[in-house]
Amino acid sequence: MHSSGGKSMKKILFVCKHNVFRSKVAEFFFKKLNKNKTYVASSAGILKWNKREVKGDKAYEAEKKAAKRFGIDLSLNSRGIDSSTLKDTDILVIVADDVPAKLFKKEKSFRGKVLVWKIPDVKLNDKNKEQIAENTIKFIQKKTSEFVKDLK
Repeated sequence: MHSSGGKSMKKILFVCKHNVFRSKVAEFFFKKLNKNKTYVASSAGILKWNKREVKGDKAYEAEKKAAKRFGIDLSLNSRGIDSSTLKDTDILVIVADDVPAKLFKKEKSFRGKVLVWKIPDVKLNDKNKEQIAENTIKFIQKKTSEFVKDLK
């Protein structure tokens, strides 16, 4: 727990593979829905993606289009995880089916709680990528809403 001005601040970190879609969507909905100011959220990926890798990625383009309809800007500022971020995290929420929880349970600097939401990413060979992305956003919105209610 981290103190700021006498109050104990709890830090939540939403994590997916690259921090370009799922974790950013969860962070967006958390910040929109959370009224409890003792909790703050951010997001990161286990792998940082650079802009050059994403250019022309059809799955990412579909995710961006779908996210825009929810008022979410997925502009790329992918953030990777480091041990200082982990050390300061109270609740780590894995919003991915391709990020193993044991990565964090073995990390000595991390003492927080791990929650896992097994959410698949939009795949390059998926048909109807935009619809899949939209369904994923709705699912993350629902999970985040339940998570925020449980924090009270």
